[in-house]
Amino acid sequence: MSRLVLGINSAHGDASAALVGENGILAAIAEERINRKKHCSGFPRLAVAEVLRMAGASASDVTDIAVARDPRANLPSKLAFVAARPLTGVPSALKRLTVHRAVASSNALVAEALGVEEDAIRADFHRVEHHLAHVASAFYWSPFDRATGVTCDGAGDFASSFVALCEGRKIEVLRKTLWPHSLGVFYTAICQFLGFDRFGEEYKVMGLSAYGVNRFAREMQRVVRWDREQGIRLDLTWFRHHRTSDGIESADADDVKVPRLWDDAMVSLFGPARRREDALTDRDRDLAASLQTRFEEVYLALVADAVERTGVRNVAMAGGSVLNSVGNGRMITERFVDRAYFQPAASDDGTAVGAALWVMHGIHGAPRTGEVKHAYWGTSWRDDQIEHALRQSGLPFRKLSRDELLGTAAGALSQGKIVGWFQGREEWGPRALGNRSILCHPGWPGMKATLNARIKNREPFRPFAPVVRIEKLSTCFRGDHEVPFMIIVYKVRPEWKEKLSAITHEDGTGRVQTVRREENELYYDLLKVFEERTGVPCLLNTSFNENEPIVHTPEQAIDCYRRTRMDCLGIGGFWLEKPEAEGAAAGG
Repeated sequence: MSRLVLGINSAHGDASAALVGENGILAAIAEERINRKKHCSGFPRLAVAEVLRMAGASASDVTDIAVARDPRANLPSKLAFVAARPLTGVPSALKRLTVHRAVASSNALVAEALGVEEDAIRADFHRVEHHLAHVASAFYWSPFDRATGVTCDGAGDFASSFVALCEGRKIEVLRKTLWPHSLGVFYTAICQFLGFDRFGEEYKVMGLSAYGVNRFAREMQRVVRWDREQGIRLDLTWFRHHRTSDGIESADADDVKVPRLWDDAMVSLFGPARRREDALTDRDRDLAASLQTRFEEVYLALVADAVERTGVRNVAMAGGSVLNSVGNGRMITERFVDRAYFQPAASDDGTAVGAALWVMHGIHGAPRTGEVKHAYWGTSWRDDQIEHALRQSGLPFRKLSRDELLGTAAGALSQGKIVGWFQGREEWGPRALGNRSILCHPGWPGMKATLNARIKNREPFRPFAPVVRIEKLSTCFRGDHEVPFMIIVYKVRPEWKEKLSAITHEDGTGRVQTVRREENELYYDLLKVFEERTGVPCLLNTSFNENEPIVHTPEQAIDCYRRTRMDCLGIGGFWLEKPEAEGAAAGG
């Protein structure tokens, strides 16, 4: 029987769905891309329907449904935790039980999402432990037949980290970090203390850390440590997540909220907490730098210990903490490992893929299908659909040949214009990787400030990312490990810092994306034509959005282009360009 596995991340932040067949991944998308609610949780009804539509499959074709949550996982530890804390543990357990009941009804929810009767869903139902799904999401997509699997995040199914020996289709878990100890909780708690208290804002503090110095090193060492025998250990004096009934997140169908994780005692270490509306001070910048440094120390100790335990220096990694590209940069350049494969959707959206892959390969024993080298697994739009949206908009546009599109776009970029780029299937994961991107000249004077002021409207301390053809990676950056998913930070070579001023961060680094032509021909060729015109082998690449989820439809792309001071839009085979006075060149 030919198997088709539907993977789901549900009742958790970054709800998502993925569809895996015996020949590999077919489609994957996060619910937020469709319903436009950032980090939304609940059941991913729209995403489930969309992955089946993209694959041309129906409900009756699905043989297995895999949900990335297993209430039976780590049960003895959960019961011991609840028994030791009856006033907070019991309410928390009851709250989580409600979530698990919602997950258990996934067959009915899938039927509802697809508009069919529940008896039309004949799939077998599987619960997959959260961190097992993380490991599977990275290992089964990796090029490695044998690898060390490492996960790290806030928490899922009562664990916050796994170390596993992965070989062939087998994943053998060697070590777990269990709740309430968590490197992800440590990072999020300090982010909250700094006033970055919304779900998913850790990346902002990582960017801020480049502007400070590590003057709180001793205090950070008191808050979290690495123990050779026990692994990641928090000094719970400074935290409150283990003493409340809230856990580390509460979710409804639309939003994810993280309750305060830090205890009032933390004020004695760092001084008063910053309110969100307060101006950033040198103390805040130094606290961010100290947080990042301590995170890296424990994170790299976790990886080093994992590699030592398995004896395998190739690693496959996933989990929210694995999006810390600064830590990943050190891991690669300082040779903690030989090679690494990072799941492009390393956060919880990626567990939908991981749960499906575990069922396909780990349970049913289907052969693995080779390395997944790109992340373009979302929705695409035909040129006739794009043209209809353009005509509805009333904006002037031109239809161009492929060569005309490349030449026109490269010409605009070489003049310092800001170009929206909407092409092919959208990306899986949080990064825009050239199909739903805003592109700019990375060395144009003042480009970073201009882009922030005119389109992105975000904090000035946050860096923008470079994209480079794989052949030119080592020309511009101190690194040679390819980065197709923009998840490693490299140092910019000194001779290129001025030419790449808009993507060179305060600490002289860039969060790089590399491109091979066989993975994205149009994007690769645009980089090549731009270099031929300018001598610069990189572009600045940022997500196609304005304080919203990355654009999903042609209408959303056109609307973002219209309402912002973006100069140009390359959408499918069509080109739009505003008059100079309206869009203004980037220097204007």
